[in-house]
Amino acid sequence: MMGRMNANPSIDPAEDQPTQSTVKPRSCCSGIVVALAVPAALVLLLVVVTWMQQGFVAGMRCGTDLIQPVGLVWLGLLALTAFAFSQWRRGFHSVVKPIAWFTCFLVWGIVANGDFANWMSGQVESPLRSEPHPALEQRKLERPLDAVVVLGGGSSAITAGFYELGRDGERVISAAQAYHAGATRMIIVTGSSTDGYEPPWKQSTQLLLSLGVPEAAIVRIEGVNTRAEMQSLRELMDSPPAEFGSLGRTDEEQSGELQVGLITSAFHMPRALRLAKASSLELIPLPCAFRAENNDRPWVASSLVPRAENLDTVAKMFKETIAKMVGQ
Repeated sequence: MMGRMNANPSIDPAEDQPTQSTVKPRSCCSGIVVALAVPAALVLLLVVVTWMQQGFVAGMRCGTDLIQPVGLVWLGLLALTAFAFSQWRRGFHSVVKPIAWFTCFLVWGIVANGDFANWMSGQVESPLRSEPHPALEQRKLERPLDAVVVLGGGSSAITAGFYELGRDGERVISAAQAYHAGATRMIIVTGSSTDGYEPPWKQSTQLLLSLGVPEAAIVRIEGVNTRAEMQSLRELMDSPPAEFGSLGRTDEEQSGELQVGLITSAFHMPRALRLAKASSLELIPLPCAFRAENNDRPWVASSLVPRAENLDTVAKMFKETIAKMVGQ
């Protein structure tokens, strides 16, 4: 009997069991499948729900946003979370990895989310939104302002002499609207270029001229940043040009203080006012180019998709918050 049992000593019962080297590749492959399936399921869910809520075009736009760089990073973090979770379930590492990747997924999804960007904007802009008619041309003024200051930064030079308005170009538009509505007598444009090429004051001047503002109503001052612009404005107020008194001011108005408004993007207005106060300037805030929206729109699934423009908005709000913290 013993001889019969040992007749084939080359057969090892252990060979019937999978070794560690065969288990790892199999678990790795299954983990990759999970890592690809989870983001794909999220994409399908968001596109389908958006399609049902807003129609085919909105659904396709949602899908397009998801394959943009910011969306791909978001989906990639979810894939890493799914892979780490599957590996943790098989005992290859601790639970820390899936938690860490999921945290990154959540943080990225929040900071690049439109609702979060809107909330951040509201925190910076909210102190300036109590005015029922933020636009100067809509306000009921006892008399026109003597001037409005348009801070540079709302336009860009595409090529020499060819300028276009950017997202903050509402600064220039608001100034032109105010002038044509009779809400201001003059427009002061600001901004110097650090490299000497097409300075902001030149860009704003040409754009205002194209909008029908006469050159006689435009005053130009220098300044490489907001602090320098306010210092230049202080010098201008100490020695105002003759034009300030020749554009329809009555004798009573000429004996009083100049009334000057400040037009800049709403998120930038708090810092601009702080720097104006540091230069002993009392300016009337006229914010524009608001990022925060106060509209009662229904929730849609596509609002969960992170986008690059939201990252840009959040970065600007962080910058202004930090500037306030350090007293700038």
